[in-house]
Amino acid sequence: MAKQRDEPRISVNKLAQYVTSRAARQNQILRNAKFPPDYITTYYRDAAEAIARFLAGGMIDLSILDNSISVLSQKVAGNVYETRRVAGNIDAIETFASLLDDINYGGASAKLGAQKAPHLVLGGVEISVRPEVTLHSTSKAGDMVGGIKLHFPKTEPMDEEQANLVSALMSAFCKDHLWKDGTPLPAHCIVIDLASGKVYPGVKSVKQRLKDIEKCLRSNCNAVAGDREVKWPILDPRMAKFGRTQIQRSALIKQWVVNRLPFSVLF
Repeated sequence: MAKQRDEPRISVNKLAQYVTSRAARQNQILRNAKFPPDYITTYYRDAAEAIARFLAGGMIDLSILDNSISVLSQKVAGNVYETRRVAGNIDAIETFASLLDDINYGGASAKLGAQKAPHLVLGGVEISVRPEVTLHSTSKAGDMVGGIKLHFPKTEPMDEEQANLVSALMSAFCKDHLWKDGTPLPAHCIVIDLASGKVYPGVKSVKQRLKDIEKCLRSNCNAVAGDREVKWPILDPRMAKFGRTQIQRSALIKQWVVNRLPFSVLF
């Protein structure tokens, strides 16, 4: 049985997809956020670790990437899933290697990001940002900080607006949790999408994008006072069994909220 998250929480990459998606896709994203499959966080771990180490080393030692590909190539897969996972990680590293000329730190130094980082809280929702690499520089205004976020799934390539949303959320994360390292510099908040093979520089317009994201969270995720129990808890793997239309489900939700019907009526 899939594990369940009781409090609203979502990854930064999925949130960017959520904000720019239609209702059906939004519901799927929220359902996966509440009942996350175990394989999601580990599928691209090998590639993520190799790429992060290479970036943190100043993009000098190419043997980090070559050795990781070699180790993965020698793995004996026990099933179809593992075969695809290994092939996916090798492809991700090779795609990354083809993007090196597009990655520019802008004079910053790089460090490995924390394996376990605090969440960014926006609109009552916990957002897992966790930059794989943090970027640090010094200017006349003082110390500056940013980060690099990686995105992998081939079936879900990022578009420019989604990458810009991730960049803006990284700026907010740096402001809330990396303030000891300096002031967030939007130009240092870079997104590398291995699915589309694109590097997106840090976005300049941060404040308005954060406002748009928070508005979306408050209106759609219903994560503010009095509404927390509405949308997040009704997402349940069993919902698909009943074949109810969106209109039918919306009517039931309205009845439950207005008349305080038993929670079970939703299922």
